[in-house]
Formats: sequence, C-alpha cells, structure tokens
Amino acid sequence: MRFRLLPIVFLVIASAVAAQSAPRPSDILAAENLFWANYTSGNTAELSKQLAPDFTSLEEERWNRDQVLNFVSTFFKQCSLAPVKLVDPKVIFLTPAIATLTYHAIESPTCAGHTMSGDTNISTVWVLRDGKWLMHLHTEYAIPPK
Repeated sequence: MRFRLLPIVFLVIASAVAAQSAPRPSDILAAENLFWANYTSGNTAELSKQLAPDFTSLEEERWNRDQVLNFVSTFFKQCSLAPVKLVDPKVIFLTPAIATLTYHAIESPTCAGHTMSGDTNISTVWVLRDGKWLMHLHTEYAIPPK
C-alpha cells in the first residue's frame, strides 16, 4: 500500500514545485508598478536594481541603463512626475523567463510650476535572471493630441 502512494506523493510535490516556479502576470505587473514607483520618486538606487545591465530605453532617442539613471537623477532635482497608472495592461510570456507588457498610461510631469500631461503607449520586456525579474527594454510612444 505504501508503494502505491509513493507515485502520488511525488506527483503532488512536482505539481506544487511547478506551480511555484511558473511565471504569473501579477509578477510582471508588480515589477512594472515598482519601476514606476522608483522612477517617479527619483530613487535611482532601487531603480538600478530593476534594470538589466544590457537595458535599453527607446523613446525619441535610444538610451542605455546609465543614461536613464543619469536622466532620472537630474530630472527629479528640478521636476516631478505624478504616479503613473497602468491602463489595460496585457502580459504575454514568450518563454517562462521572458515577458512582454503593453499598456496605456497618462504621464504628468511638472517642471518650473508648469504641468504637462500626455497619453502614452508603453511596452516593456522583462527577463528573469537569477530568480529576479529585470527590465530589459522599455519603450514609450507619446500619442499626439487630436
């Protein structure tokens, strides 16, 4: 009787381990929200922990990790950015270790007392390295006013 239960026990354990290691959309959304919390607070120390060494940001210009961190440290000495809310986020796992996230957001930076606001389409590629989700690529497209 004990030997008949052994395969069932192994199956239950294997299922539990697989469920724990399976990527979840909520993990990616949490990482993106943490990115924005660190970004909007100008917290480059924590932000740097989220950006992969080979990180690229693509907007009007292509920037590497160091350029983005330098921009954030400079920008927040003079300006602020309201919290960014992810609207209609969609997460797709290309592999268990690579995820894409696309969404819409409204960004509202304030500089010298002047607030600008704009609709933006955003995409991010997250990669799982050493058990941690890191941002590999981040793109933003500012939607022109109609």
